[in-house]
Amino acid sequence: MSPKVGKNDEARERSRAALLQAGADLLVENALRNPFAALRLRGICERAGYSTGAFYLHWSKIDEYYNSLAEHLAGDEGAFDADFAALKELADGYAGASTLTGITRAADRDFQLLLDSKLQDAMELLSVTWGRTRFQPLMASGAKELDHKTGEIYGAILTRRGREPRPPLDWDRIGVILQALVEGFGLRYKIDPTAVPQSSEAELGLYAISVAALLAVLTRPADDEADLDEAIGAMLT
Repeated sequence: MSPKVGKNDEARERSRAALLQAGADLLVENALRNPFAALRLRGICERAGYSTGAFYLHWSKIDEYYNSLAEHLAGDEGAFDADFAALKELADGYAGASTLTGITRAADRDFQLLLDSKLQDAMELLSVTWGRTRFQPLMASGAKELDHKTGEIYGAILTRRGREPRPPLDWDRIGVILQALVEGFGLRYKIDPTAVPQSSEAELGLYAISVAALLAVLTRPADDEADLDEAIGAMLT
């Protein structure tokens, strides 16, 4: 039999929970007030290897720099164009491969590009702080562009193999799903790489399997008339 919990124990648990919640709230509130608090003009210039005079050729004050940085992180200035170009080149290179190979190789490359991106962590931080308030329209626009390009890449792979989105989906909406998936997997990998094994010669990685499984359901051959609800329902029957 477990020991009874007394009033003092309950009070300690309540205070502990309250203190932990306060710390979590302060972390978020401080970031919402200014996620760029650690950025100082001199430090930025020193890191970039330029003088403060070079800085002022582009921005008259630090707030203007913050706005430009947010635009850059949102993809507004083509920050991720090189990654998508590399992904498209790989997808085109597997034009003659099987559907599964084309999808999983693209998925593996997409995942690795995200892990290697120096901008990704900064973009994630901005997304959950000022990205939800001060820069919400900008971040939303940037996210839609990433979704579109993601859907476009996988759409090119599958269209040439005779597959199309199951209604009511289109490639952009599939892109939303896949972009959210890769961002979630990427965050989990950074926390615990062992939880997200990557593909090897022996077996497919967890992310590649997830992408392939989703696309098997979210798309259909041209002679398949089942919409998304019907396809999912049939699989779960």
